[in-house]
Amino acid sequence: MSNSIDANNGGPICNLDYLLVNLGRNRAAANRLVQLFLENHPQLVARLEQAAMDNDISAMQDVVHDIRGSCVLFSAHRAVALARELEYVLHCHRQDGTGINWLARSAALRNALTDVHDELKRYQEESPVSDLS
Repeated sequence: MSNSIDANNGGPICNLDYLLVNLGRNRAAANRLVQLFLENHPQLVARLEQAAMDNDISAMQDVVHDIRGSCVLFSAHRAVALARELEYVLHCHRQDGTGINWLARSAALRNALTDVHDELKRYQEESPVSDLS
């Protein structure tokens, strides 16, 4: 039996309808949030990887919190669940986390973040800015 955190079972990664409802169906605002995520994605991944390679628990906690916050906007439940799980592990090992391979431990979150990026990129391509005004 697979863990629901480990796989999205072929369904959508994000719930963009929920985002639109919360924005009063303002597609321009939704597109701007998508664009911000896409622009920040490389920095989020780089920050996570660097903190993991440096065994910098504090920096990892900060970036994982930022990732979770970004993914919540898009109802990216798998990424949010993985971020919460990693936040918990980081909290538990805040004093003794030097023996953990944080790069390997954060791989599932990095993969989920890439899945969110890819789905939002497709959304952006299917909803050009000119169609959203």
